[in-house]
Amino acid sequence: MRRFLPSALLALALSALAASATAQSPDTVPIAPAERDRVVARTAELVQAHYVLPTQAEAIAAHLRARLRDGAYAGIETAEALRAQLEQDLQSVNQDKHLLVGFSREPLPKPADPKAAAAAQAQLARQYVRHNHCFYKAERMAGNVGYIDLRCFDKPEALAATAASVFGFLAHTDALIVDLRQNGGGWPAGVAQVSSHLLEGKVHLNDVLQREGRRVESHWTRAKLRGPRYLNRPVYVLTSSQTFSGGDEFAYNLQALKRARIVGERTKGGAHPSRNHRLNDHFEVTIPFARSINPITRTNWEGTGVVPDLPAGADEALGVAHLAALKELVGKDSDPATVGDVSAAIEAAEAAVKRGTTGARP
Repeated sequence: MRRFLPSALLALALSALAASATAQSPDTVPIAPAERDRVVARTAELVQAHYVLPTQAEAIAAHLRARLRDGAYAGIETAEALRAQLEQDLQSVNQDKHLLVGFSREPLPKPADPKAAAAAQAQLARQYVRHNHCFYKAERMAGNVGYIDLRCFDKPEALAATAASVFGFLAHTDALIVDLRQNGGGWPAGVAQVSSHLLEGKVHLNDVLQREGRRVESHWTRAKLRGPRYLNRPVYVLTSSQTFSGGDEFAYNLQALKRARIVGERTKGGAHPSRNHRLNDHFEVTIPFARSINPITRTNWEGTGVVPDLPAGADEALGVAHLAALKELVGKDSDPATVGDVSAAIEAAEAAVKRGTTGARP
């Protein structure tokens, strides 16, 4: 499950779980020349038919066919070598990182096999549960600053109770840091569910425009929410160059709404929801079929990523955000105990940032 997911309609790649959920080693699996060429040719057909941007779909398909015709794949003898080269060629035209190629030693479920599809979905759901619906850590830092380590986005109905518990635990903090430095994406509706805890009422977050039929799917925060909302307090979002897809969206939406300050590195930049297509019994290609449109900026983060408000290296971002949050809290409470607590936390945070001893990714 390293490069693809069993869902035929998983809208955003679950990179965080997919990276850790595989035991595949396709590098030693041989592939016959005729099958190799069929995989490349079929990939070109599917990209041309389904890729979200029709003009670029033609260009990507033409590039694959030219590479095949010129013998670029002739020396490839193993499944992993083909997977890696084909994925590289797919992304080389417009750098869309949602264009992925997957290989499985075990036969992939056939499209008309509902039992196998249901089993795959159940396995994915179990992985989400095992990973605590993507909430890896919640804690109260010095100076009464809350911290959440969020590494992906499960379906809203699955993550709602855990999210409510996390925000309930941090309900009395004075500022919040949401760590997306290892967040690889997930379900768009899951992004909206978590975002709902940071925004009041029903807020328009994102539109997803599909190539086929020009259908638009809109995502909004929840008017009614299980658990508390975290309002009228500073929010900081940590990013890295590996923050991707749904992680990109979460940061982008909150930045556009001026609800959070982004701290860290420019994100990876993937704004195209994707769908899996079976190439043969063992290969699968992930192809973006839609694009995101933010209702405020009228564009998205595809290829550009989210530009941080406070640039910092990924391993320094937590320390930088913690210090910024503490300084923002100065003077907001005149109680001597609070003033002393925040002042002491600032002194410690400044020293830690100066020494470079805080903020490393978990």
